[in-house]
Amino acid sequence: MIVKAKNQRTVKQRLFTVAASLSLLAVSVNPALAAIEIDESDFGPSYGTMVVDTVVGKPLQLVNAVAGTAAYLVSLPFSLVGGNADQAQQKLFVEPWNAMGRCLGCTVAEDNYYKSQVVSNDNLVRIVVDRPSEILINTNDNVVVTPVVNP
Repeated sequence: MIVKAKNQRTVKQRLFTVAASLSLLAVSVNPALAAIEIDESDFGPSYGTMVVDTVVGKPLQLVNAVAGTAAYLVSLPFSLVGGNADQAQQKLFVEPWNAMGRCLGCTVAEDNYYKSQVVSNDNLVRIVVDRPSEILINTNDNVVVTPVVNP
């Protein structure tokens, strides 16, 4: 006995599928385009994020760093032949170990902000534009500031 399945879709069903897919795509892309606004009064890691990072995050980062190092060593002959050994080293070795150095419970933005507050060079002048944004100028370089004169 042969049963013939009805596989023909109507134009209306196809248009509905395309419209639904496009709307789901638009909804998922929208948050990625949003600007990040930082609330200075509540900036930094919380107790909860520190605990979760200690118990879950850092051990997983350590496993990731060790696995990345092993993958880098295994892939090294192939990446040397392919000419992308530097990229493999950056992605598989350097970035996972740098992630281990992130402050406890911090996001990447928070960690970058805290690390930017430490100035080890006495020749740097910090100009705070809009916290946590700032401009660092090395005074060893020539900086020319031209004031704007309004007529």
